[in-house]
Amino acid sequence: MKKFEYRLEHIDIDIKKALGQEADNLSEKLLGRLSEIGNEGWRLCGVNGPLYYFSREIA
Repeated sequence: MKKFEYRLEHIDIDIKKALGQEADNLSEKLLGRLSEIGNEGWRLCGVNGPLYYFSREIA
């Protein structure tokens, strides 16, 4: 039977910045953070506001 571990990350995104001139910079920062987490083997499985849920299989 497969076993999984889970991780919860709180990633704040200021909606004013996301819709304004800083949107490109914010997207790059978010993608960079998500890539770091993904490189550790975590898979994004849900988002609820600023909460990002990840899982990965335990070997």
